[in-house]
Amino acid sequence: MRGKLFIVVSMLLASEVLSHARLTESMPAEGGTLSADNATITLSFSEALQPRFSDFAVHFLGEHADAAGTRDNRLPRQAPEVDSSRSLIELSLPPTSEPGWYLLDWEVLAEDGHTTSGKLRFQLRP
Repeated sequence: MRGKLFIVVSMLLASEVLSHARLTESMPAEGGTLSADNATITLSFSEALQPRFSDFAVHFLGEHADAAGTRDNRLPRQAPEVDSSRSLIELSLPPTSEPGWYLLDWEVLAEDGHTTSGKLRFQLRP
């Protein structure tokens, strides 16, 4: 019985150690809206990141949320603001950003050395 308990506890601990940084919350949420007077994207992750080795690309999609993000519609890169825990990232859109749909394409490197990536579509309104 002790042997089985040891194996179960070991597996649970190993799963915690091997976990990747997950996106736990975003503002705006997927498909949500940002106001042009506060055009800041906030991403919260489950663990500390290495922002220097993480990448955030914002693409202007125009009127259609289902358009693709390409080099041609990528906005100039903005340096992210990072909190002291390095698990909260803020990205401000350039002040000249037009109303319409945007795509944030992100890839982060967690302190444990694992990468996680994702996409977030949102609308900017005047």
